[in-house]
Amino acid sequence: MVRGDMAYKTQVRLDAVILCKPRRAEVPVEKCLDSYVEANAFGNKESCCFRCPHGQRIRNMIARS
Repeated sequence: MVRGDMAYKTQVRLDAVILCKPRRAEVPVEKCLDSYVEANAFGNKESCCFRCPHGQRIRNMIARS
């Protein structure tokens, strides 16, 4: 979102806790990101983190910051 001359970015704190729907548990953002990247990098289809939309969203927010 751009307003005037300033661009606002969504900030993600790695120590924040989110509700992970596939795991049905509260998980720190850092663990979510690590699990998502590991599952997709190694093609671990058995992992609930493989192609997880929540992990993808967090990954994208961090990549843009």
